[in-house]
Amino acid sequence: MEDYNSPKVTLDDIVFEYRNKAYGAYVLRKIYDDTVLKALGLSVLLFGLAVGGPKIYNALKPEEVIVEEKVVPIELKKIEQPPPLDPKIPPPPKIEMPSAPKPSVSTVRFVPPEVSHDEEVTEKDPPKQDELKNVQTSTTTEVGDPNADPNEVIDVPTHGDGDGVIAAPAAEEVFTVVEQQPAFPGGMEEMMRFMSKNTKYPSAAQRAEVQGKVYVQFVVGSDGTIRDVQVVRGLGFGCDEEAIRVVKSMPNWNPGKQGGRAVSVKYTLPFNFTFKQ
Repeated sequence: MEDYNSPKVTLDDIVFEYRNKAYGAYVLRKIYDDTVLKALGLSVLLFGLAVGGPKIYNALKPEEVIVEEKVVPIELKKIEQPPPLDPKIPPPPKIEMPSAPKPSVSTVRFVPPEVSHDEEVTEKDPPKQDELKNVQTSTTTEVGDPNADPNEVIDVPTHGDGDGVIAAPAAEEVFTVVEQQPAFPGGMEEMMRFMSKNTKYPSAAQRAEVQGKVYVQFVVGSDGTIRDVQVVRGLGFGCDEEAIRVVKSMPNWNPGKQGGRAVSVKYTLPFNFTFKQ
């Protein structure tokens, strides 16, 4: 037993006199004071760096060099006007286009009818059958040789001062609403029968139990062909691709009509995918 009156004896020695000092608690209590002093010193150092760091940085940072922009004056010069045109110079000669040769057969103006408003109609009534007996129809009314053969083939002018044949537009217009909608050969029932027979439920959609509608949009051309097939609202899982495949495999439709003329029409067709357990 140690002498409690010795100046080297600490409270820890008294507490752990008959205990296991190698357990760890004794060591922790012995180094506690040193650890507290180290932590306090480190905290003071970090606080000093946080407070004095910006001041030290500003003191050591080089001064910014401000470059003054030099303003260069610009002198505007007056632009001289071109000389006036000489009125003595004659204008260029007018080139006259040669007129179409006079037909040997008499012709009567008769062009295909066009749907227009009443106030826009400038054509007179079409010629009667009696007037077409010994003449041919054309874009203009011309008096030819009365002894000529009325069955003679003549060239019909396709250009002129607006009295020519009505030309088709350069780019075919795609309509969304027309007087007569395009139709599947055989009607709606035949189309539903075709879709039911050729549409296959994708296996991925069956496994995921996906069901709903796929809306496919396409253009039925003036010749009945189908083009520009795309999905405007789909389901995924292979349903969109299957709907596009079925539309592309369809036969040519009966084209839509506007003003009695076959035109291209945009059409939207829904496909119903219903999962059956």
